Amino acid sequence: MENPARILLTEDFSAVGQLSTTAALPLLSAFKVPLAILPSSLLSTQSEGFGTPISLSTTEWAAKTLEHWKLAGIQLSGSLIGYFAEQQFGELLLSKVNVSQRLTLLDPVMADNGCFYPAITSSHVKILQKLLARSLFCTPNLTEACFLLNQPYVAQPTEKQLADWLQQLQEKQLKGGKTVITGITLAEQTGCVWLEGGQLQFAMYPNLAGHFYGSGDVFAALLFGLLWQKVPWSTAIKLATFFLHDSLKRQVQLTDIQRRFGIELGPLLVKIENFLVEKADNHNN
Repeated sequence: MENPARILLTEDFSAVGQLSTTAALPLLSAFKVPLAILPSSLLSTQSEGFGTPISLSTTEWAAKTLEHWKLAGIQLSGSLIGYFAEQQFGELLLSKVNVSQRLTLLDPVMADNGCFYPAITSSHVKILQKLLARSLFCTPNLTEACFLLNQPYVAQPTEKQLADWLQQLQEKQLKGGKTVITGITLAEQTGCVWLEGGQLQFAMYPNLAGHFYGSGDVFAALLFGLLWQKVPWSTAIKLATFFLHDSLKRQVQLTDIQRRFGIELGPLLVKIENFLVEKADNHNN
């Protein structure tokens, strides 16, 4: 097959460090995901820790690129949609990209700790809600989950609230859609919560000191890669959380200035390779 279908990877491209596209690209490639990359913007640095980055809009370029792909016979069979600052870019995805394929993951990057990220406004939420309705998988943090449901941020939700929110989010997705809420902190542990058979599930690890830039980008890419490799939903979340926590432990000794450049991916790529070798061995035995 000369033009196999590819997965659309669309999030911002930071010229420095390993975040968003520059983190997702090597991770997804390690999982053998065939990619078509559509940067949502070009940034001189990430949007936190370096002052205001120099940003270049890619919306016009992206629209022409999608047309070129169509003419060239490049088909998309799925998507990983992450951060975009321009609402016009989100509208382009809604109008020009079939984001309801069999494997579409929305990482609704817009807010944390009850506040929007720089350049994001409440009107951004409406576009993400429309993308949510076309997604099969979704990975919001707690703030993003609240905002997607048009409700105030709750810093310490009960288990019942978490279960209710997950159910409400999944009802807004495609039939059979699944959501995992990331960055949940309970009893000095941080991790993810999701529903399995209607019951709340947890993947939690001891808290690590400091802020880890790009951790959400890495988690979404890990989860997508595992799902691409046909790992079941709950198992994929547990593995993605474990891989991420193991990587973050290596970052603990770094200063916040060093962490601005994202997560060191070398050891993580080795883990992915070992996982795939073990998976292949188990399949052959």
